[in-house]
Amino acid sequence: MDRDHARSGHAISESCHTLSGSTEDRETGVDVRCIPRCAGRSIIAAGFIAATIGPSGVSTMRAVAQDALHAVAPALPTDHMLQVGEELEYSVSYSFFSIGTIRFKITERTEHRNRVVYKAHTIIDSNPSLSWLADVHIRFYSMMDEDVFTYQWSGDDSASSGVEFRMMDFDYPMKKMYYVRGVRPNGKPVETFERETVAVSGQAQDGLSLFYYARRHVRDKRVEEIPTFIDKKEESTRINFLAKIESQEIDAVEYPVETVFFNGHAGFVGVFGLTGGFEGWFSNDDARIPVTARLKVILGSIKVELTGWKRPGWSPPRASE
Repeated sequence: MDRDHARSGHAISESCHTLSGSTEDRETGVDVRCIPRCAGRSIIAAGFIAATIGPSGVSTMRAVAQDALHAVAPALPTDHMLQVGEELEYSVSYSFFSIGTIRFKITERTEHRNRVVYKAHTIIDSNPSLSWLADVHIRFYSMMDEDVFTYQWSGDDSASSGVEFRMMDFDYPMKKMYYVRGVRPNGKPVETFERETVAVSGQAQDGLSLFYYARRHVRDKRVEEIPTFIDKKEESTRINFLAKIESQEIDAVEYPVETVFFNGHAGFVGVFGLTGGFEGWFSNDDARIPVTARLKVILGSIKVELTGWKRPGWSPPRASE
């Protein structure tokens, strides 16, 4: 075992339990029977997380200049985007078929290594009636600071015998990320069977924190090339923040919603044949809530649409006529 893991191994195992094993999470009643290799399959989150910027994994940002395009959204304060208790629910559809749901929740505001952080999780379930095509039940957790950079990420792969977990723990002063894979057998102590230390060049994103990072910056105007690590393999995602105002209609809202549009390209092939381009439309207000998204798959495209929300005082902004 290397010196870094000897120093931090116990803490990482404990942190993983803290990040992904809270009482509140267990009481959601969601079946999390994942198919093998949760981290690699985290690309299913691209069903919305990629469509709302990036697959699950770790990303470090490199900004690229871009020429002016279309109407630009004026800057708004960013202090109120992260709100504890916020819950968002989305449908995922292919053509006329419902293929699943995605739920996001911000669960807690606390402190970690002398920084204010937020904890969030997402639950992704495929449509049970399509189990012959895909049986996906995934849970991801993230801890991010107020600038929406990740400090911890974990993914759970559950079975009747226990939970296989993967976790990334970031130590920015040391420019390192500690990766751990193991199991939490039912009624038994945590068992760890893989550890690795990965160098990081600066503050990073995981796939879930990237969802919130996109919300924070959707009103900016720039292009970002994002090196993205999927189960320790580096891929690439390009995001074009266009600050372009557009109107969108969804079933959950009786009027057209004013949104900010962006698009991008994922340089990998994922679950359900996810490949290539994606587009997203976020509400044009302080909350910047994702309203709808589309992403390319091998045969056509997948649509993701807001179906429910819990955020005090928020309603979708009405588009100007």
